[in-house]
Amino acid sequence: MDNIAIVTDTTADIPEELAKENNITIIPLYVGYEGKLYKEGKEITNQKVYEKLEAGIKVMTSTPSTVDFVNLYKNIINKEKKTTIYSIHLSSKLSGTVNSANQAKKFFPNTRIKIIDSKNVTISLGLIILEVARAVKSGVSEEKIDHLIDILIEKSKFFGAIENFEHLFKGGRAPFLGKFLSSAIRFKPILTIGRNGKIKLKKFARSKKNATAELYKQAKKAASYNNKNEIGIFYASDINTALELEKMIRDDNDIEIDKLIMTEITTIMSAHTGPGIWGIGICPKVDLHKL
Repeated sequence: MDNIAIVTDTTADIPEELAKENNITIIPLYVGYEGKLYKEGKEITNQKVYEKLEAGIKVMTSTPSTVDFVNLYKNIINKEKKTTIYSIHLSSKLSGTVNSANQAKKFFPNTRIKIIDSKNVTISLGLIILEVARAVKSGVSEEKIDHLIDILIEKSKFFGAIENFEHLFKGGRAPFLGKFLSSAIRFKPILTIGRNGKIKLKKFARSKKNATAELYKQAKKAASYNNKNEIGIFYASDINTALELEKMIRDDNDIEIDKLIMTEITTIMSAHTGPGIWGIGICPKVDLHKL
């Protein structure tokens, strides 16, 4: 359907080549330090963010502005001649990005702009976006795309592990960790996202190896055994841990994989978690003919 555009933000962790291949437009969030903000993915590298965090320098993040969204939507409508825009973003419980998009939407009353809170983040959001792109390419109706999005938001699962809870706690994204201060210091928190889009503590693991095994265990529980699965594995500074998790998933013959994506997490996420984060997103491949 040539009249439909798909927009998401950089926290979706979609590799650039996949975004281009699937005609996905990505709006950057901002990350910075010492009073200056940079567009993530364009003006600053993950390594620079890690260096600042390790040096104890406060790293700031910010949503795209309403003006950023207005300019992006204007380009899609005027230059690309799209009449419908699906603008699907990270959980509104973690960022004001959805709010900025909603404010920008008001400037285009004659265009169908559907702002959607994915209640997800990182590659879990990315998998939703890629499945929506598949549906658009297949030419299914908007009604069915709407239904697909509802299914994916409900079924998509996210599990992440962090080596050091300090950055996440300080950033205010997981205040519940304060209740488990002594455990959080000694162990590796395993996190998930609830249906309301808030980060939740799943459990603690005793070591990095145990945390990786727990991520595999949780993903196995979340996997669909009636359909193939879309899987994304993300990492920050340590790709080797992510590769271990990938091997566990691929070696499990019970988990049917449609596609598996390995991706480096964005600077926005690493600014809040520190470089010691890795995890997995999983959702079922939906039969478009049965929507």
